[in-house]
Amino acid sequence: MVGSAEGFEGVAGTLASGTSATAYVVDYRLTPEHPYPAAQQDVLTVYAALLASSEKASDIVLAGDSAGGHLIMAALIQARAMGLEMPGCVVLFSPWVDLTLTAESIHSKAGVDCFLTPSKLQACANAYLGEHVEAASFILDADLEGLPPLMIQVGESEILLDDAVRLARNAGSAGVETRLEVWPGMFHVWQAYSPVLSEGREALVAAADFINRVLARESR
Repeated sequence: MVGSAEGFEGVAGTLASGTSATAYVVDYRLTPEHPYPAAQQDVLTVYAALLASSEKASDIVLAGDSAGGHLIMAALIQARAMGLEMPGCVVLFSPWVDLTLTAESIHSKAGVDCFLTPSKLQACANAYLGEHVEAASFILDADLEGLPPLMIQVGESEILLDDAVRLARNAGSAGVETRLEVWPGMFHVWQAYSPVLSEGREALVAAADFINRVLARESR
């Protein structure tokens, strides 16, 4: 419903600088004009194009925040079902993966979350899903076996905390190399404030270090 490719350029550029990579930011279609599964299909289309233009799938890194984390995970699960190669790794910032909004933190953290509210997320979920309610918990219900190494950063003071924790737990249980970082006192996608927030800069450095470590290992 909100956001643009331009809005992610700062984070993408910082990650690219820290990993000596080229960054592409997906300008996917937004709801309510383009409800489910339009945005997910856009991400999958871009990933397939990257595969076609890359020598090795393991050189590709997918990164996204909030609803973008949902789209990446959904597109990867679909890509795996299609027999496509997996990327080198995935980095997610404050991912929103449970559109049923049943996690405990949705309400227990509502009093300290300075950006998101349960009602705001519910409106977004309704607009995106429409009649496709079966897709609301698709990611947390899915078998994540065979997905690439995954890093998740989430703020301690955001209502999506449990989304990140449950995704990390499910991925780890499926044998996926998983690193979960819960940042004390941080809010939703604080990485976007790296120009003025030291914790934002530190988080992006940690993400770049994860990417560099995984890709260096894969290139051996």
